[in-house]
Amino acid sequence: MKMKKLLFVGNPTILGENLGNVLKSNYNTDFISIRPKQIGNIRFSSYNALILDFTMLHKYSLTICKTAKKCCPNIIVLFLCPTNIPEQIILDFYEAGADDYLYSTLSSPALLLKKMDILFTNYHLATKYEDSHMTLNFDSLTAVIEGSATSFTPLEFKLLKLLSLSTNTVLTRQHLLYSLWDRKGNYVEETSLNSMICRIRQRIDTENHHYIKTIYGIGYMWIPLKYYG
Repeated sequence: MKMKKLLFVGNPTILGENLGNVLKSNYNTDFISIRPKQIGNIRFSSYNALILDFTMLHKYSLTICKTAKKCCPNIIVLFLCPTNIPEQIILDFYEAGADDYLYSTLSSPALLLKKMDILFTNYHLATKYEDSHMTLNFDSLTAVIEGSATSFTPLEFKLLKLLSLSTNTVLTRQHLLYSLWDRKGNYVEETSLNSMICRIRQRIDTENHHYIKTIYGIGYMWIPLKYYG
């Protein structure tokens, strides 16, 4: 399989001195360690993913993200940011088109690598979730449960995709709320998230299996059917 190509824009030691070696051993990685004079000089079409160091680039990273997504909608964009970053800036990440973010002050090269692997393998490459109980097709927005067609709203499908393509991974409520927020400014409130989780559970759960596990005080985790005996 051809190695994915990744561009890192920022301080190549932000997660430690060995960050560069870790990324290069897993991806065909290029680094730009200084602020580009012209965004137009970056050939985004040559890359599968883009990592932006917000600590060094500040709001200029949002411009880079918007430009990359306009040119290449399927490019993965991940921001590295400090833990004390204002909530509005994180919202700006998603509005600019970001796929996810990672706190640089709490993370390591290994955690970054895991995050990238999840984004590559699950969210962008997979188009469906399927087990012996149900099939969820995220391209056609169709669902079949126990052989019968079942309807979900587009927003419910988006939530199902976020959860089911990150199996056995805790997704925080904050992450889900930000990810469900669309770029037209329609923000999903916590009460709406609670209602969606409840409606989805009523349609997908079986007597012996509950797909969405509540991690109290944190968020939710998708437990695939195959992991139950």
